[in-house]
Amino acid sequence: MPGAAVLSMQVSGVAAEAPVVRAGLLDWASQTAVDVRPVLQTVAITVAVLFVIYKAVQSKFSFGTIIVSALAAGVFIWAVFNVTTLRDTVGEDLPGGSSSGSEPGESEPAD
Repeated sequence: MPGAAVLSMQVSGVAAEAPVVRAGLLDWASQTAVDVRPVLQTVAITVAVLFVIYKAVQSKFSFGTIIVSALAAGVFIWAVFNVTTLRDTVGEDLPGGSSSGSEPGESEPAD
């Protein structure tokens, strides 16, 4: 059947081009994430400052509330700017996480 041969060639041609499209899409998504990161960090700082101002006004400028909300905003900003460090630290502490040392009970590989 001549139609079946054409159909199989078209399907194999689409399958061969699919990884190229996916790689381009992943590259675009990765580059977009890198480009958007400073904008999101700026938005996070703005939100944190507005949060402290809002809590200060809401509490009628109570000193304790301002201090606590500023500390919370500081932790939030630190987490936003150090998300990769935080991820690596948590990954090392969790079982099965990536750590530089070997797990107890594991034998060292022979050279």
